[in-house]
Order: sequence, then C-alpha cells, then structure tokens
Amino acid sequence: MIKTQKNKFAMYDAVSAYLDDNSSKFLLNEELNTHHASFKEALDAIAGREDLRNKSTKGRTQEKTVTRASVTSQALAIAGALYAYAKKSGNISLRESVKYTHTSLDSQRDNVLIIELNSLKDKAIENKGILEKYDITPEKLEKYTSNIESYSNALGARSTGKASKSGAIKSLVTLFRDASSILDSIDRLMENYNVGEEQFYSGYKAARVIMDLGKRHKAEVEKTEQPTVVNT
Repeated sequence: MIKTQKNKFAMYDAVSAYLDDNSSKFLLNEELNTHHASFKEALDAIAGREDLRNKSTKGRTQEKTVTRASVTSQALAIAGALYAYAKKSGNISLRESVKYTHTSLDSQRDNVLIIELNSLKDKAIENKGILEKYDITPEKLEKYTSNIESYSNALGARSTGKASKSGAIKSLVTLFRDASSILDSIDRLMENYNVGEEQFYSGYKAARVIMDLGKRHKAEVEKTEQPTVVNT
C-alpha cells in the first residue's frame, strides 16, 4: 500500500472497531448491521490482497512464536538505520517514511501494524547494501522478514480463506473504492443517531477522520506521536 492507502485503511479499521464496540446502539437497525458486516468483509479483502502481495516466496517458514514486542523492536532497529542513512544522504522522502517511534507503532492495531512492518521491510530490502554499514546484515533482514510472516500467521488474521481469494481478484484501488462506497452509506445511516444518541454519533465522527500517521510536529512533548488530520 502507498502511504495514503495506509492512512485510509487505519481510519477504516478504527470505524469498524468503533461500530463493533458500540453494536448495542444499533441492534435493531437491520440495514446498518448489514452494511457494517459488508464493510468488515471489504476490509478483510483489502488486508488479504496486501498480504498476498507481500508473500513473494513460495516456501513457508517454520512456524514459531513471534511476539508483537520482538518484531516491533526489530522494526525500530531497521528504521533507525534507514533514518540515519536518509538524514546523512539528504533523502527527505525516505527519512520521513521511516520516522517510527515506540509510541507510533504501539498505538496501531495488529493488522495495521503488519502493513507498516511490511512497508518497512520493502524499504530495507531496497537499501540492503547500505544497511550493512549500520550492522543491519542480510541475516537480520531475513530474520525480520520471517518474523513478520510468523507474527501474521500467529494472529490468524485477515490474510486467509475467502478474504485472500476475494482480495486476489481485485486491485487495491478497486477494493478501497468498494470499502469507501459502503462507508458512504454508513455515514448516512449514522445520521439517525445525531439526535438522541449524540455521544455515539460524535464518537463515530471522531473515528471517521483520516490521520497522517507518519507525520510529526516540531512542538512534540516528550517525543509523543501527534497525528495530523488530512481530511474527513
């Protein structure tokens, strides 16, 4: 996924999670329930398509337990090396794309984190020769790649079964268009709760905002990540 798609997918996921957590509010709304189910299927298809894109090797790695903390630590080490190289070489685009922190990664839901981990992997492979100067060896990159796949498999995530098959048929652009179309209808169905369920409605609107998760501000406090709203 490109950056704008990752930001949009994070919003999609936040909306779906919010509706899951507040499903009792629209228990009797048959259409909203149906649209929410369709929306989740659309997200499964997107995640499945992205997962298939990232699985470039035919052989399967041996199953093993990989924790979120361990693979995140590997990611931060690789991102740190890429950041240092990008800063030294004046590659602003690369520098901004790998400006990860513990806070920014820890705050992401599992399926969004996996997308970020794979995005970082692709950048690392592109610069693997340079990374050796920063003690990020091919062996470390291979282990990181293996751990991402093992972690994804351990989650039993949206990368298997019908979701993968559905995602393989359509392009990401089409899948995002499908999800946005469903979300557009959900937006209108949610207007029913603007009066009488103001807190539920406001929470939905807050989740519905797309954030630029890769952007940081100069006036950070203790280096905490401050997402920037790019559109709604």
